[in-house]
Amino acid sequence: MKDYIHKKSISIILVIIFIFSSFGYAFGIPIHKEFNNEGSSDINIKHIEIELSFSYPEVVKHGNYWVVRVNETNHNQYVLFDLDPGKPVLPVNISIFKLIFGSKIIDMTYENSTAQIIELPGILSFCKASYDSTIYSKKEIEMDVTIYKNDELYPSDWVISQTGGGLSQAEHTTFLTVRVYPVRYLPLDNQLHFIENITVNISYIEPSYPILGESDIYDLLIISPSRFTRALKKLVNHKNSYGVRTKLVTLNFIYDRIWYGRDEAEKIKFFIKEAIEKTGVKYVLLVGGLKYQRLKWHLPVRYSQVVPFDEQEYPEQSFLSDLYYADIYDGEGQFSSWDSNGDNIFSVWNDTFQEEMDLYPDVYLGRLACRNLREVRIMTKKIIKYEQSNHKDEDWFNKIILVAGDSYNDTNHYNEGELISEKAIELMPGFDPVRIYARENESRDIDRKTVNSAMNEGASFAYFCGHGSPGTWSTHFPPDGVNWTSRYDLLGMFFLRNRGRLPITVVGGCHNGQFDVTLLNLLLDYRYANRHITWVPRCWGWYLTVKKGGGAIATISNTGLGTHGDGDMDNNTIPDYLEILDGWLELRFLEYYGMENKDILGQNHGDTLTGYLNKFLGDNAKMDVKMVQQWQLFGDPSLKIGGY
Repeated sequence: MKDYIHKKSISIILVIIFIFSSFGYAFGIPIHKEFNNEGSSDINIKHIEIELSFSYPEVVKHGNYWVVRVNETNHNQYVLFDLDPGKPVLPVNISIFKLIFGSKIIDMTYENSTAQIIELPGILSFCKASYDSTIYSKKEIEMDVTIYKNDELYPSDWVISQTGGGLSQAEHTTFLTVRVYPVRYLPLDNQLHFIENITVNISYIEPSYPILGESDIYDLLIISPSRFTRALKKLVNHKNSYGVRTKLVTLNFIYDRIWYGRDEAEKIKFFIKEAIEKTGVKYVLLVGGLKYQRLKWHLPVRYSQVVPFDEQEYPEQSFLSDLYYADIYDGEGQFSSWDSNGDNIFSVWNDTFQEEMDLYPDVYLGRLACRNLREVRIMTKKIIKYEQSNHKDEDWFNKIILVAGDSYNDTNHYNEGELISEKAIELMPGFDPVRIYARENESRDIDRKTVNSAMNEGASFAYFCGHGSPGTWSTHFPPDGVNWTSRYDLLGMFFLRNRGRLPITVVGGCHNGQFDVTLLNLLLDYRYANRHITWVPRCWGWYLTVKKGGGAIATISNTGLGTHGDGDMDNNTIPDYLEILDGWLELRFLEYYGMENKDILGQNHGDTLTGYLNKFLGDNAKMDVKMVQQWQLFGDPSLKIGGY
């Protein structure tokens, strides 16, 4: 017998239904049905039905805590859990649908079987995470007492859904993610509430006409201050010669054309919106960083205030986020301002207010954070030379460099950096791994000599996974993750001589992409009083990219505090370091090229963000928002990986 438990109305957009998994998985084995509303002449209402049946949960001991498993959230050896720092670890079934852009959800209801009560012998496991700073001691996430000391079921409902508007393989899409929890946790009574069956019904309507039309004039939009345009014309000509239809516009042109918008950054965002709708651009390259060592910008930035103070090593007040410029629309095709209450303070999430932000990228976006004309010329030359040759036929391109050590002194005694690097090797079949792993007893340090020796030989990708700051990167020696290796810093990069053998570099660590650093930060701007600042002329990620005579062709790194999973709190034999937060982003990006042969840099970066949002955002966690907002691409988003 079934009890009707809940009915929920949502007002959002939707369309055609097919199952979509950002990782290529079918999450669980639900039955999905699609219907049309026959007989309605005014509105064609369509329906999705999801039918799920769950096996009785298995409860297993894991250290001082307990873990609950449900078979129907399995896929092969993987158990799909809700892993959110400090919160209970629960199995969840996720269904992801790609809908026509602008579809609108008008109703969602569900019916479920009567909940069965399961008494737990102990406290349910919670997710842990640790921060990746080079100067602060490791801080583990503790259990969220607002949940564990509560007498209400967690999560708040059996079914939680979200929608978002963004790109999927360069096509504008409305995503619908439906998360179904077969068990919910009642902490104070130490109970699980379990349901065997549930049927979810969703009604939606498609837009009566295409939201964006069919404009297809340009592929790449380059936005730059006028002082850089002459140097960028060679890049424009190069892109056009390879069929990447490119338009260069100046900031002055944008500011004169867009009379609306509250500040210069919003004017740029509105112009990108106009370019999507009138010319069909998919890629946006922002050119310009700070002006030399001053705290004035060639091209403005936006800071995010989504900072989980209780979960950080120090009160990071804000961090840079170029995702602001890429997230143009919400799921209904409306402008995503990142200022939903109109107070002119953007991207806020604190104890009293949560900004409405879609977060899904609607263009594939990167930045060349050039501080002067010399850096523009360096990057223009690098990109052109890289793309003009087919590097895939060259021996050096067949390598991936992995720089890692024992990230944390954790109770599981994992060597996290090596484990995630070995997983990266699995995801890059056919590539020769060049391992730079720390070994204290064998005098194998990570320093200028060991890193530059590998980098100078060349590689298609380089992956650093450890700890960072704006000016340096480091990790620990095994076996206990306590003693630091030597650092690889800007001075070490100065001696790089890999010339045209340029990798795409992915960095796991804190602040390596914080491109607002200068030698005068603390003297000139109060904003830096509570932030991780070192006196360096460039941040690590940008300096490696703009390095003349070598370095990287592009770098992806965090503008704020990086975070990895800690331990194996879902007890599935896979360290959480690989499964959530930064680790998931880093591996998924490599997988797009290594396993799926996708070879456009910005598309792989943007689709990685989209996949992360589909998989993790539905549990409404600050940390997941921060992960995607701070994952900065320094490079040309239209770059053909390996060249033409």
